Amino acid sequence: MQMLDPIWKGILTGLLFTLTFGTVFFSLIQTSVKRGFNKALFIALGVLLSDALFIAITVWGTSFIADEIKKFDMEIRILGFAFLVILGIRSMIKKEVDHTNDAAPTERKGILYFIKGAMLNSLNPMVLISWMGVTTYVETVVKFDHNNTIFFFMIVLATMLTTMIGIVYFAGKLRHVLSAQNMHRLNVFSGIIFLVFALVILWPVTGLGSF
Repeated sequence: MQMLDPIWKGILTGLLFTLTFGTVFFSLIQTSVKRGFNKALFIALGVLLSDALFIAITVWGTSFIADEIKKFDMEIRILGFAFLVILGIRSMIKKEVDHTNDAAPTERKGILYFIKGAMLNSLNPMVLISWMGVTTYVETVVKFDHNNTIFFFMIVLATMLTTMIGIVYFAGKLRHVLSAQNMHRLNVFSGIIFLVFALVILWPVTGLGSF
């Protein structure tokens, strides 16, 4: 029973992080529908690498690295705000053409989508804070030893990757049935999500959060 704890808790945690309706979730859907499975998969891998790095920081370097990162909290929030605003505005104003009967454009290299996924995740300060909270919980409340903690996070990352692949796959099935008008609506909706989360990221350092 004790061996199963890291497994089922890791699966639940991975699902919780992946199925939160945030920028990553909608970016995966948008990219899969517009650009196809492979491009969206690069975004998922970028997100996964970012999360893996944050997990490594919280497990092995919480007392030093995480504290150093906190010193640049405002700068990270401003960068995240600017990045999401640019993505949001670009998504909302970009015109679409009808790709119902042809393949989606593939002019961009996969590495650019990988970087986009990593930046979407890394420039959100709440991601590191969330992983620090999870690490503290499993080490102090659940009382996993170091090996079980590592195993737990391996399950988390495996669950996240599997779930993101599922999201990308099923979203991609819509690509050939969406009109240019509906694609534009998807872009506008995704753009609004990006702008909302940009404001959420910047809100705590505006001085208005205390009201």
